[in-house]
Amino acid sequence: MLTLFPQLLDYQYFAPTFLRVGLAFIILAHGLPKLYATRALFAEWLRSMGFKHRFFWTWTVALAESVGGGLILFGFLTQFAALILIIEFLFIILWVRRGQPFIATAAAPGMSRELDFLILMGLLALLVSHAGGFAIDLPL
Repeated sequence: MLTLFPQLLDYQYFAPTFLRVGLAFIILAHGLPKLYATRALFAEWLRSMGFKHRFFWTWTVALAESVGGGLILFGFLTQFAALILIIEFLFIILWVRRGQPFIATAAAPGMSRELDFLILMGLLALLVSHAGGFAIDLPL
């Protein structure tokens, strides 16, 4: 394979590790506050979106992001956690953020789907690859 830095190919086993740890921190940063500090605000936001059983969905999302992020961080049940979070992020992109632009604009800063799409692509990469180095999962 032609590459600019062929010596770095010796470390390609660790590429999913960098992806896994980075995604885990982002997902945990979204999930952990929903368990403690912002749970009531998130439930109220779900009610404003028209969700019935908002407390059920608050706990479901908070646990999926917190537990899933933790599993991905430690590389345990990585593909299972990635699959659960893929379903959540597909729902976010297709339902929650419908009508919002893909890229944020000056008129609507922060109201875009680009970060959610990037997280989704990273989760898909973990689903079809492996957890990488320093993971509890064993390669099959």
